[in-house]
Amino acid sequence: MMKGYILIIGILATIISALVTLNIFFQHSLQLEMAEQFNTQQLLLAKAQASNIQSYLQSLEHDLTHVAHFASTLPMPERKDFLLLSDEVFRGAEKIQPNLLFVDDKGQIFYSELKEALKKSEMQSVIKKSIGFCSNTVHMGEGKKRIFIVAPICRQENFEGAVVLSVGIQDIAEEYLASIKSGSRGYAWMMDDKGDLLYHPTQPGMVGKNLYQTDSSCFKCHRSFALEKKIIESRDEHYGIYVAPSGEDKVLAYSRAAVGDSTWIVAVSTPYSEVTVSIQRAMRFYSWLILLIFLTTSVISTLLIVFYRKKVQAEEIERHEKELEGYAENLEREVTKRTEELFAEKEKLNTIVSAIGSGIVLADVHGEIKWVNPVMTELVGKDITGMHCDEMCTDCTIISSYAVNEIQTEIIANLFGLKDRFFQITTAPIRGNGGDAHGYIRLIQDVTEMKTMEEQMMHSEKLASLGRLTAGIAHEIGNPLTSVFSFVQILKDMEQDEFKKESLGTIYFHINRIGEILKQLSGFSKMPTVDLRKWNINNLIETSLSLIQYDKRAKEIAIVRDFSPDLPEITTDGGQLSQVFVNLILNAVDAMPEGGTLTIRSGLNGGNIAISFEDTGIGIKRENITRIFDPFFTTKEKGTGLGLAVSYSIIKKLGGSMTVESEVNSGSRFRITLPLQGEA
Repeated sequence: MMKGYILIIGILATIISALVTLNIFFQHSLQLEMAEQFNTQQLLLAKAQASNIQSYLQSLEHDLTHVAHFASTLPMPERKDFLLLSDEVFRGAEKIQPNLLFVDDKGQIFYSELKEALKKSEMQSVIKKSIGFCSNTVHMGEGKKRIFIVAPICRQENFEGAVVLSVGIQDIAEEYLASIKSGSRGYAWMMDDKGDLLYHPTQPGMVGKNLYQTDSSCFKCHRSFALEKKIIESRDEHYGIYVAPSGEDKVLAYSRAAVGDSTWIVAVSTPYSEVTVSIQRAMRFYSWLILLIFLTTSVISTLLIVFYRKKVQAEEIERHEKELEGYAENLEREVTKRTEELFAEKEKLNTIVSAIGSGIVLADVHGEIKWVNPVMTELVGKDITGMHCDEMCTDCTIISSYAVNEIQTEIIANLFGLKDRFFQITTAPIRGNGGDAHGYIRLIQDVTEMKTMEEQMMHSEKLASLGRLTAGIAHEIGNPLTSVFSFVQILKDMEQDEFKKESLGTIYFHINRIGEILKQLSGFSKMPTVDLRKWNINNLIETSLSLIQYDKRAKEIAIVRDFSPDLPEITTDGGQLSQVFVNLILNAVDAMPEGGTLTIRSGLNGGNIAISFEDTGIGIKRENITRIFDPFFTTKEKGTGLGLAVSYSIIKKLGGSMTVESEVNSGSRFRITLPLQGEA
């Protein structure tokens, strides 16, 4: 059956191909026949215009004969007589304006109506042929741009002069040829039998040139002038199709007009495509129609074949479907069972991941994050899936790092841009069946509180040890130093020599400074008891500021107060707290030797009161941040390194906390947090 359908389609294709071939053949024949008929009409048009031009020139010859005869009857023609004759010749002329000249028996012009200069050689060559001959013969000659018609003036068989009529060749062509339009792009042009182009509507710059004497400008629109030469040499009237060597083929017809001793050739040409455009459209329509019929037949045949094929296939599919239904039911039961098992395992895994309470990240070997758990998203504050691990640690610091087997553990500060936070990151590789690592799993835990507690314990141990040490040092050095101090004072008062007295003064100053240091050590080892009362924090800050307002170091410092007006009173030791405030203010002043701004803020933060001192000074180097609360650590030239250590101990004893943030050349911020348990 399939072979039969293919055979039918082949036969249809052969028939359609034959029809298309016949269509092309008939189209070509019809185009040639239409071109032949069109060219016949062009030949009639060329003949008519050539005849009109020839008739017009003959009428001018006839009129000029009468003018010459009338001029011969006048005894001595005057200017008014010539004007009268000129008006007779020009009467009725519209586009063509002939010009009348009168010459004497020697050929000299003694009257002329010409309004432009003429080449005398062209006119004289025509006039000379008529001088001295008295006859009724009118002579016509052709110049480069004008036609000259000469009629002799004779009295009693004596030659006395001649009448010359001059007509512009372009005027004649514009009158009889310019209006000719063959189709939408066809036109008429004219040349003489010598090869001079007399008129061309599309190439006016070529008028006057000779096709036997061509130059480079003549070949801008023609490759050769073989056709024009053949027209001149044929000496008859003809029409035909001109196959151009380049450009567009044309339908051409031409006719001849006798002009004196010359012959003008009037040609009418039209592009071949314009003549046949209607046929081409019609044949194109029929071609598309035949093609549409062929395509429609092909589609219908194809659909029939497909329909019968599908019918056979449907029977087989129906049989296979029954077999597949049994397999599908078994497969569906198995898939349902496995899906339930996978869902249960997923729930177990989700429960474990959620219960861990730490961030979990899965990344590929290139460090791109593929999955994070909800705890990780909450920790960072956004979904980081698709980002690179390095983007999470642009300004972080690795505090410590160690590895056990393939598991690496790091303690990192400032991760995710969170300052003063510490995170423990545990990284383990994920290996495939071949043992190659194709990713990593990372467990991220916030260990800030653990780190803080560890540091606080270490600091407390340092302070306890230092307290015992300073108590001993103050006792052992203090007693001998008192004796030395007393004797130096006595010697200073007794000494009369200025040099010795000045030296004793220097010794006295430094022993006094040692005494002050011992006093601070004694005070550090024996912190005073806490005197708890109800205090307003804002009032304590103002009191502390009043203590340093006359310090010359604070003159160039601008102090900005940003106090919360509704702070409640708390139970605390106002004296020791004021000591801490004064110490922090003086440290800020020392950090801004060239002047700056100290901003002091107070406010509520959850269940605590928060006080911050922020300066715009020189800042603290990162490596010194962790040591500034250690006793005897200082960056000042004359500092003892006990101010911040004592302040830190006071805040801890009051149940609060003190932290610092700093950036070199940008300033530092000390933050104190005090509890509200003793709220009034």
